[in-house]
Amino acid sequence: MFEKTLIPVAYGERPEEVRKAGKILKTLGANSVCLYHVNEPGSFFRGADLSWLTLLSEALEETGLVVEVKTGEGHIASAIAETALLEGADGIYMKAKRRWHIETMLLGSVSRDLLRLADVPVFVHKVRPRLPDDGADPGHSDLNVLYATDLGEASVRTLPYVMEFAGAWCHVLHVRGRMADPLAERVRREAVERELGTVAEELRPYFGRVTVEQQIGDPAAQVLYVSDQIEADVVVLGRKSAAFLSAPMGYTAERIVTGSRASIFLVPQPGRRNAS
Repeated sequence: MFEKTLIPVAYGERPEEVRKAGKILKTLGANSVCLYHVNEPGSFFRGADLSWLTLLSEALEETGLVVEVKTGEGHIASAIAETALLEGADGIYMKAKRRWHIETMLLGSVSRDLLRLADVPVFVHKVRPRLPDDGADPGHSDLNVLYATDLGEASVRTLPYVMEFAGAWCHVLHVRGRMADPLAERVRREAVERELGTVAEELRPYFGRVTVEQQIGDPAAQVLYVSDQIEADVVVLGRKSAAFLSAPMGYTAERIVTGSRASIFLVPQPGRRNAS
């Protein structure tokens, strides 16, 4: 899934945290990492000694990953998104709730812009799953995954990534609006049940347990509620769909990303740069 991963890093990053991230990425199939630092215009640290990047690289190499270090300049999110494409990265890994150049919290403007701009999947690592302690088994056989699907085009691209998370439980959630009359509502409910059943069958070889659920209501609210109810470790979303995330990183998706206590894995449509 993340055979080659780009990890944006900022001054003050701790080697031990980067090492733990490397262990997580190894379980997701990573074998090489590009550590990428953006020299933001006007930053206090612009032009400072970058030997700290060498320390981060060495910490990652201890996990068995092949590591390269690159730097760039300009608007942070745009530079990261562009470099991920140029470097052929399979995905971008971000650790949430850390400071970016001291003054900006990740999952503030930088991360929201990146989630909107990136043309490769983005893994925002939040409270869950817990980063392994040194020496701990970083496997994900006990992982709980919430797969929020619109059962449309985005699902075709997203489903293989869900399979890669292979863990203990995958709960498949579809959120929709209510139909105009009782008969239409029954027909639609039954059709969705059949489609969810097909998805469940495809996922069963990869998870110890697969369950499905359809809800009527606000997509963001339902995803956040169900995620908390099942104590999801990761919420998997497809970006841009008329039926579910109608605006790329618009209000609905942003509420899910910023409101979830679980990690977020966001899969964009390929070859399309969207504006919010």
